[in-house]
Amino acid sequence: MNIKPKRSYAWSLLVLFLIIGWIYPVVGIMALVCMLAPIIVALVSGKRKWCALFCPRGIFSDVILAKISRHRKAPAFSTSNYFKIGFLIFLMANLIWGIANAGGNLVAIGLVFVRLVSLTTAIAIVLGYIYSQRTWCGFCPMGFLATLSIKARRFFKAPRQAPQQSTIDKPGVVLYTGDQCPACDGVKEMLRDLKVAFKEINIDHDRRVREAMIANHNSASVPTLVVNGRSVSNIKKENLAKLLSPKDTPMAG
Repeated sequence: MNIKPKRSYAWSLLVLFLIIGWIYPVVGIMALVCMLAPIIVALVSGKRKWCALFCPRGIFSDVILAKISRHRKAPAFSTSNYFKIGFLIFLMANLIWGIANAGGNLVAIGLVFVRLVSLTTAIAIVLGYIYSQRTWCGFCPMGFLATLSIKARRFFKAPRQAPQQSTIDKPGVVLYTGDQCPACDGVKEMLRDLKVAFKEINIDHDRRVREAMIANHNSASVPTLVVNGRSVSNIKKENLAKLLSPKDTPMAG
């Protein structure tokens, strides 16, 4: 099933939640779904699939904010663990304090969630306009907890056997990614859907790799997709399918 058309409009769930939530605050409790889903999906899949593919705010960033974003690199401190931990504590403290003072009233509890989602969405919009559209995702508390869940999963789980390759090796397709990059996960899923084998290079593990990417491909952000030595500016499924030559695109079946 092709989820792309549905995903393109999933951002409206965020807008509807905020509109209805301020009118009927008890609806705000439903925010728990989006708060817990990234962690649960990360524990099950070992990837930040929710952040990359299903998060309404992430989709809002990709579909709406991307059109007005100035596409600038976010400040380095915003992706540091110190900042992420501090912001997580700040948000969780306010959430717990608000629920504790609601006295068990579901309407009041719902309003706490509505206010929290409104505040974080406002932050996401402002930063998404000033910097890149997914700047918020770099320090999103739930995304950060999802990343920690993945690390915990890897620590406690024995190394799993690499999945059997179902694609044909296609030299020349390189994807530059980073550790905290939900958009990178989205591009990887797209390439797998197209059955395109690719080489992934993480720029966060070696500064020289980042410098080489900037020098060779005139790109300072991830994901950066390179096909046959040329960076792809419009990373969309349709564009990539047309860009790859027939010999690089395996037959379906």
